[in-house]
Amino acid sequence: MMVRSLLLTTELRILAMMSFSFFAWFGKLNLELFIAQYHIWLSADTHGVLVLIPNYPVVNVLLTSFIFICACHEIHTITCTLLPYFVPSEPLLLARTVTIFLLILVPI
Repeated sequence: MMVRSLLLTTELRILAMMSFSFFAWFGKLNLELFIAQYHIWLSADTHGVLVLIPNYPVVNVLLTSFIFICACHEIHTITCTLLPYFVPSEPLLLARTVTIFLLILVPI
């Protein structure tokens, strides 16, 4: 009995660590998932789900979910790459970027 509880405790810790890393990865994509759900997953002005394979609802949900998560991952990668250029960490560079942005935005 004690060996069984020890094995179960060890297995639960391993599963917990795997699930924590999975949810941590999803947490990094939180902003992209929230924004992209209206553009990728939903269609017809958020009144329906995008249908790629008619008459196969389970396969359709799995396929669109996979495409949705892959697209969000790519958007997150692009966001992390471009962020330092648009929002610099140094105050002088930030002031320069805001000034350039306003000079471009005001004439429009």
